[in-house]
Amino acid sequence: MSDIHIWDSHVHLFPPEIYENWDKYAKIDPVFGSLTARSKSPKGAQEAWVNGEEALLAADKAGVEGMCMQGWYWNDPGLMRLHNDYMAQLLKDHPDRFKAFASVNPKFGWEALSEIERCAAKGFCGIGELGPGGNGYDFNDPDFLAVLEMAQALDLPVCIHCGESVGVDYPGRDRTSLDPLPDIIRRYPDLKLILAHLGGGMPFFEMNRRFKGIFKNVRYDLAALPLLYDIRIVKAVTGLVGSDRVLFGSDFPLLLYPSACREADMTMFIEQIRSEAGLDEDEYRAVMGANFLDFVTPKEDL
Repeated sequence: MSDIHIWDSHVHLFPPEIYENWDKYAKIDPVFGSLTARSKSPKGAQEAWVNGEEALLAADKAGVEGMCMQGWYWNDPGLMRLHNDYMAQLLKDHPDRFKAFASVNPKFGWEALSEIERCAAKGFCGIGELGPGGNGYDFNDPDFLAVLEMAQALDLPVCIHCGESVGVDYPGRDRTSLDPLPDIIRRYPDLKLILAHLGGGMPFFEMNRRFKGIFKNVRYDLAALPLLYDIRIVKAVTGLVGSDRVLFGSDFPLLLYPSACREADMTMFIEQIRSEAGLDEDEYRAVMGANFLDFVTPKEDL
């Protein structure tokens, strides 16, 4: 499989200013603080912190060609812009290794739309990760729909943090109802959506015969999968929606195997997918990078 180009579609790289002064910024944005607080258990899952150069070292070790930086669901406009500026600099410094989605809170209204335009001009290739639960809106919110309309007009994919409706509570679980999504997908037929964390179970509901064909522009990423599901779900979901609609994403540098590894790592998840997910070579090639690169490539460049 030496010709496989691995792209991680879902990583989070924060400005060092933020994580080196975590107490300060956790007070400015309490949602950020609650979701990134250090685990009380020495073996518990938690956010790790790496800068861009450290992320590249981890990627090289794991054989990862490139990474797409996802934004964050900030509740402070200044932190939104600070984060985007940091990602823009990494894009400039390492254009062949990084891609970026714009960090946006739809509830900022015109500031959110202006930030999307600013980031698009800097070479960002998408919008997200949007966090409705963290920002206090649902999928029928007019501000959220305004972001989707701009995304469709600019041909920018949108990544949305999705939580499963059944399961145990944990930091970051988003209980926002996914029920409006099929109607929204019908309303914006050219909109490209990435539903993170396997869409909170949406691949199963996509099989509803009333939804036949409407999800063609929806992709599902595998971010944080080892913390949520058995690895066999990768094969199950590719069987439901097709291997062309599943994206490798890790949520790096989140600790995915906290009992086994307390350092930011990409190798363990990739190795588990390669050896245990049951994908054939073509499926593995598609899921691990080809699907993502195809999805974020502008129509005029195809």
